[in-house]
Amino acid sequence: MAAEVGVATNALYTYFPSLARIWHDLGDQRLALLHPEELLEMDCRSCALLSLAQRGQEMMAVPGTLALFRYQPVMGVHAFRLSEVLLELTDEATIGARDAHDLLLAWFYGSISLAEEGWTSSTDEIRATQDLSDFPLIAGRADPDPGAQAQALLRAIGMNHTCGRA
Repeated sequence: MAAEVGVATNALYTYFPSLARIWHDLGDQRLALLHPEELLEMDCRSCALLSLAQRGQEMMAVPGTLALFRYQPVMGVHAFRLSEVLLELTDEATIGARDAHDLLLAWFYGSISLAEEGWTSSTDEIRATQDLSDFPLIAGRADPDPGAQAQALLRAIGMNHTCGRA
C-alpha cells in the first residue's frame, strides 16, 4: 500500500494510527459509492431497495471490496448513512426495521460471498460432469437469479411495490 502511494511503510502511520484503521477507512470510502441517500427520493421503497441491491453488486465488483468487508466491520459515516437509509426504507416492513436491515444485509453479503468463493460455479461444474440421477432436483436446478431472490425477500417482509410494478 505504501509503495502504491509512493511513501515509506512507516509514513502511513503518520496519517493512520493502525493498519486496521486504514482498512476501516477504505471500507467506509467504498460504501460512499452506494449513495444511499438518493434512494430516499424514490416513490417506491421496494424499487429503492432493489436499486440499492444493484448498486451493491456493482460496488462489490470493484476488486478488493469483498476483502475489505471481510477484514472487519466497517463503522463510519458512510456505513451509518447506509444503515439509516435501510432502516428508513424498511420501517413499514412486517418485521421490525432492525430485523429487516439485518436480514437484507445478511442475504446480500452472504450471496455475494458464496458466489465469490465459487459455490455456484463449483456446483454447476459438478452437475455438468457427474451423474446426478439420484439427485434430480440438484441436476435440474436453474441458475441463481439474484434479482428474483431480492424481490422474493422483499415480498416476504411485506415490502411490496407501491409503483404498480408486480
